[in-house]
Amino acid sequence: MTSRLNEIVAPAVSVCIPAYNHGRFLADTLKSALDQSFADMEIIVSDNRSSDHTQEVVMAIVERDARVRYVLAPEHLGMQGNFNRCLELARGRYIKFLCADDMLEPRCVERMLAAFRDERTALVGCARRILPEDGGSGRVLGYAAGDVTSSGTEAIHRCFFRGNLIGEPTAVMFRRADAKDGFRAQYQQLVDLDMWFRLLEKGRFTFLAEALCSIREHGAQATRSSIASGRVSADKELLYAEFSRKPHVAGTVFERLLWDFRMAWSVQRERAAGHVRTPSTAVYFRGLRAPMTVGARIAWAFHQAG
Repeated sequence: MTSRLNEIVAPAVSVCIPAYNHGRFLADTLKSALDQSFADMEIIVSDNRSSDHTQEVVMAIVERDARVRYVLAPEHLGMQGNFNRCLELARGRYIKFLCADDMLEPRCVERMLAAFRDERTALVGCARRILPEDGGSGRVLGYAAGDVTSSGTEAIHRCFFRGNLIGEPTAVMFRRADAKDGFRAQYQQLVDLDMWFRLLEKGRFTFLAEALCSIREHGAQATRSSIASGRVSADKELLYAEFSRKPHVAGTVFERLLWDFRMAWSVQRERAAGHVRTPSTAVYFRGLRAPMTVGARIAWAFHQAG
């Protein structure tokens, strides 16, 4: 009887906010969630043992709005662990992640949820506005220039060779049931892209070209530490090992060269940040594998010239 009651009262959407020491952004983040035009949702803040004033910021809002739930992790879980903790806590049929330093536009949840009227859809994404640390208006990034619906395998193919065009967790929505395996611990920087690929193997991808969320750039982002630690190229090796031999990822000569170039670029960025490591996975063109530094130098030269 209790289980049946929980099903009846469960919200349609769980807005999941994995939080760790982003208290200075959280008031704006939570306001953007509370201001959504779609009302049937819960907002979960999973605090990964923050040492700043995260708890105080959230609890002040919990007292005013019952839709917000604050949960403190029993111990620090790491990024993937906290993302999975959000999935465990969520009761909604659909998951909308909102990173603790990001924001949603008022119609974000409503518009994304509408795309799931097509039962074949497994993942919905939107364009996102990248807000620079200096406070500028920011640039808009997205999978395509207009709205797109494609097979999941086509979206995997594009993102495998061209990078994570789908975007960060804040830029997507998916069914909770489709993500029961969670985010995988072997990935650190590409943990989101790995999840998107596994979801897209279950169904179609719908992209909304409207910028329905904003992503902040700042010095405390995990991406910067991942570059310095060499995790970016290491995660690309994992992705290569798992997906490169699948039929829907077979690439043209140009796409294979593009993969090699992007790997070389990642290696050069890591070296510039002080990390020196030679990728162990064979790239598509073995001729670029041994003299990886040559490809890296070319990539770096293009960057300097640009």
